Amino acid sequence: MSNGKNGGAMATRSVPQPPFSAELLADLHADNIDPELGAQLRPVVRADASASRYLHDLDEVSARVRALGTDDRIIHPMPADVAERLAAFVDALDSGAESAASNGAPTNANGWGPTHSESPMPRIPDAEAVGAGDFGDVPFGATGFPAPVDPADAPGTVTPIRPRRRGALRWAAAAAAAVAILAGAGIGLRLTSVTEGPPVAQPTSTARIGDELTATAALAALGRHDVTGPLANDAALDRCVQAAGLDRPVLGAMNMTYRGDNAVLILLSGPATPKITALVVGPGCTTGDPQVRNITDIG
Repeated sequence: MSNGKNGGAMATRSVPQPPFSAELLADLHADNIDPELGAQLRPVVRADASASRYLHDLDEVSARVRALGTDDRIIHPMPADVAERLAAFVDALDSGAESAASNGAPTNANGWGPTHSESPMPRIPDAEAVGAGDFGDVPFGATGFPAPVDPADAPGTVTPIRPRRRGALRWAAAAAAAVAILAGAGIGLRLTSVTEGPPVAQPTSTARIGDELTATAALAALGRHDVTGPLANDAALDRCVQAAGLDRPVLGAMNMTYRGDNAVLILLSGPATPKITALVVGPGCTTGDPQVRNITDIG
């Protein structure tokens, strides 16, 4: 059954093959896998145009975040409470992944973790799309992977990298960290689109936002599920998000007072990494009556 290129049948069975999950590529990029497996996997990944493009995009995101760390426009660090909730959110996802593995969760065709969905992973925006030129001569490609294939030489459609659901959520958490850094740098918000996912329950409270939704205020909902009333139920929250025309994972939700009225803030994965979408709706939001007050992309 195996027709391995580098090491025969044994290597083909033990080393994951394309299409690669987004989480596997992220772990490879972060040197978070066994060194021996990494040495076998890198040549296979380099030979796959889609995976190589994805890793190059990760290089660019890492470089931009590093550049922000030395940017003199940063006026304050990430708020401590946001950092703590972000860490707890990622820890909860990791605990869930370990639990799934110990319970014998099914693995994908490569034998690498749980099965993943068939939907393509959104491309990380390129440097021009997010104004990477503002950071000067930042060296990209630190992991040594080649630059993306020129669009003129590539097929019309990008080969999808199929992410596992939990992997996508962990990537969303990583994106949230990048967005929190952007919020600390005082970079503004931009109106646009929205998400779905597993919230972490904490004591219910109501945040008072006022007339403007800032990045710091929006990120306070990350990893929380502090909602009372009709939207306290997860299914009702999902229906509300869909009624607003958004179909993405929920990263957190909380009661709030927006422009003097009761409302609910829902954080969703953004239209493209590393953005996060903040959706503000009325407490009665439901199918046919979305009660949208504000949709803002952060990052």
